[in-house]
Amino acid sequence: MKAILRNGLVVLPLVAMLAGCGSQGGTAADGGKAGEPAEAGKPAAPAIDEKLKEPVTINFFYNGYSGSLMEEWKAKIKEKYNIVLNPYMNETIENLIASGVKLDLIAYSAGGLFKALDLQLTSDMSDLIAKYKFDLNRLAPGVLESAKMYSDKGEVPVMPYELNNNVLIYNKNIFNKFGVPFPKDGMTWDQMNDLIKKVSRTEGGVKYRGYAYSGLNLIYKNQMGLPFVDPNTNKAVLNTDSWKKWLETMAGFYAIDNNDIVNAKEDDLFFKEQTLAMRGGPSPLELLPAAIEKGLDWDAVTNPRFAGMENVGSQMNAPFLAIPPNSPHRDEAFKVIAFFLSDEMQTDNARAGRVPVLKAENVVNTFGEKLPFLKGTNYAKAVFADTIGKPIRVTKYDGTVRSQLSVAIVDVATGKKDVNTALRDAEENANKAIETAMKK
Repeated sequence: MKAILRNGLVVLPLVAMLAGCGSQGGTAADGGKAGEPAEAGKPAAPAIDEKLKEPVTINFFYNGYSGSLMEEWKAKIKEKYNIVLNPYMNETIENLIASGVKLDLIAYSAGGLFKALDLQLTSDMSDLIAKYKFDLNRLAPGVLESAKMYSDKGEVPVMPYELNNNVLIYNKNIFNKFGVPFPKDGMTWDQMNDLIKKVSRTEGGVKYRGYAYSGLNLIYKNQMGLPFVDPNTNKAVLNTDSWKKWLETMAGFYAIDNNDIVNAKEDDLFFKEQTLAMRGGPSPLELLPAAIEKGLDWDAVTNPRFAGMENVGSQMNAPFLAIPPNSPHRDEAFKVIAFFLSDEMQTDNARAGRVPVLKAENVVNTFGEKLPFLKGTNYAKAVFADTIGKPIRVTKYDGTVRSQLSVAIVDVATGKKDVNTALRDAEENANKAIETAMKK
């Protein structure tokens, strides 16, 4: 049977804790420090962690789900800055805008970024970065460059607060059952293809599938650095030789005998049924404890890369914070962002297994400390190996094109279309959808 990807590709919810920059002040791009004595004739730079004399309420749209966590954030922000977070959760941002709510800060998953751009809910933070001497050099390599790609003017319209790095986890029991060597760090996709064939079998009436991935995340983190839309023409750019190579590779895994995932979910196959040998995609940490209790023996290796591009990282896929342009409290909103990107908050997140956006070793080295099931595994090394590659120019229509690319994967994997036809159709359908969107 030919394999297909599900139309509803897995998208992890916005992860549980926002990250923060705060008390350490830091060196700004121009070399100054917050709170330093003023030069002759110049006012002193304001300190980012200065507490407000009077409370200010910040309307905060957050598409997360943890009310208790929000209460924790509210308490910390109130104590540190005298800023009152007024969260809007479990509501659509369109309804909030229609009702007249003026938002001061938004937090969205990467998939929601295009909606934010379309609704013009982002604004350049460069003035605030300069004003508060916010140290951009603290960010991990590629984070700032990728954030700037959401503007055509070199602005900083968004600030990522954690990274959704890809990792390949595998079921040792299946590899041992078939006498196949475990996956290794640094594999190419060609090597991965050979490995999938060795563990995609049916035995004793049980189908053991070799590999499945969270397709949307690997499309987001396109390793070849291929653009989705030409920003000058707003036309999709899928029908190219490079995209052909990408699609042949990523759809080809699901055409391997016994590696179909028809009417099945990859996470159910790996964590619950434990009949999937390898699972690729973003963080699976919330699913591992229950699976381990049911007998899963597992480990992790680096996400494979294309041959000849072994040193090329993926595109950044990260949830973000942004300040709407009509906010009357831009300074206060930026203080909240700075706190979420502080060593303190980033370390708390790293200890819980969330990939920090900071490069500081004192933050990175705490990764997973609260998760005893990671001890003795290769997980942390594998996660941090998924580095950020040279960013592409992002447009608000990228999401539209990626949706069509997801359809193309299914069409090629099932044999419904050849690669050339699938890409041509995807591009045509994407352009029609873009034209319709532009007329609204």
